[in-house]
Amino acid sequence: MSSIKVEGNDITSLIDFDKTFGKILFLEQIADQENRGEDGERGDVKAVRFEVLSEAQGAEFRVKIDLEDNPLIDLSGLKMDDEIELVEPKVFERNMNNGSMPNMVVTIEALDVKKKGTPKPAQQTSGGDSKK
Repeated sequence: MSSIKVEGNDITSLIDFDKTFGKILFLEQIADQENRGEDGERGDVKAVRFEVLSEAQGAEFRVKIDLEDNPLIDLSGLKMDDEIELVEPKVFERNMNNGSMPNMVVTIEALDVKKKGTPKPAQQTSGGDSKK
């Protein structure tokens, strides 16, 4: 299945991301996007991709994080059903050719992903010991 990216398919400015997608849950990491040689050989990984569930839409979406934008991305700390937050998400509408029937699909790209609800590190108190 091939994706056709057309100019002007970034629809981010047309929607309120938080209202449109609501709570987002991490589902799973899927095959990373790779560069391919002329002979079809696999090359370097250029993006990580994962599936999320939008509770507001009641649907799954694919998210891509480009390694050129964020080479240190690490999804190993995320488990299925973790609530996440996407950093600077962009929403694209693409035509996916599925044999004789083209389908319009929505894909999301982001700079990073953060797990929601992770406690912040404890702050150190200034001063010294606590004597009574």
